[in-house]
Amino acid sequence: MKILVTEPEYLGADALSMLRGAGVVLARKMDRRELERRILDADALMVRIDTTVDKKLLKKAKKLRIVGSVTTSLDHIDIKYAGKMGIKVVSLHGAHTVPTAEYTVGMMLALCRNVPWAHQSLSSGVWKRYMFIGRELSGKTLGIVGFGKIGKQVAIYARAFGMKIIYYDPYVKSSRLGEKARTLERLLGRSDIITVHALLTKETDNMIGYRQISMMKRDSLLLTSSAKGRVVNCKALLRALKNGKIAGAAIDVFPNEPISGPNDELIAYARGHRNLLVTPHIGGSTKEAIDRASLEIAAAIAGELKGRK
Repeated sequence: MKILVTEPEYLGADALSMLRGAGVVLARKMDRRELERRILDADALMVRIDTTVDKKLLKKAKKLRIVGSVTTSLDHIDIKYAGKMGIKVVSLHGAHTVPTAEYTVGMMLALCRNVPWAHQSLSSGVWKRYMFIGRELSGKTLGIVGFGKIGKQVAIYARAFGMKIIYYDPYVKSSRLGEKARTLERLLGRSDIITVHALLTKETDNMIGYRQISMMKRDSLLLTSSAKGRVVNCKALLRALKNGKIAGAAIDVFPNEPISGPNDELIAYARGHRNLLVTPHIGGSTKEAIDRASLEIAAAIAGELKGRK
């Protein structure tokens, strides 16, 4: 059995050992051309978000039995075509919940307390405390868009800071963790900080654009750390920041990843302003989460291959 792993830096030692027990493992960074060549005789493929498994790639896979994605969402994989070919697709079920929720709270604190900019200022030799007067989380209303596992975990942490929780999710009826908003617009207007954790679907694609952001309080903050990058329209967000519609934002997920480089509009804006914090999709990236996630997917791949021998 031949197993391809396209992002080995996210493969824990135990997961690698498990895969080796099921077949011959090739774990290395591959460009698209190499992947298309090696997929021809592969029995299993283990990927993350940066590897696109589309129809063209799947057509070349003559022996492929399973694709394991160390992600929660699967929009980088043509699931429908994989199903037609009899290829099983598996993904995560909660391995990144805790680290992503922790990171969300970290982003809130960093924005409210001006941590990145205070560090930048002092590391350049400037001591001006008055420039970085912040805001407390205690007593603020946190609006959570998408109240699945991560959204609920964020609510648990936020309540420990004394925050009031409201959430919008048509698929969650009620929760002891907070108050359900009847509409997204109601949540946007009432919240001091909004964090977005909705899955990317036809309903949520560009769900929060300029009109929605304009409904928010002018001193509010908007965070995206686990929802896919197209749930919040980044161009609309940038326009809103420039026009002072909201006080600030923190972005960890982008519409197209990896982001294009230093000349990207958002990155360029972030370099010169103190109201936009950007990070390269690291919300779920902790050693513990990587070990859990890679082991979960490795177990699914090994089980599938051993079961079909």
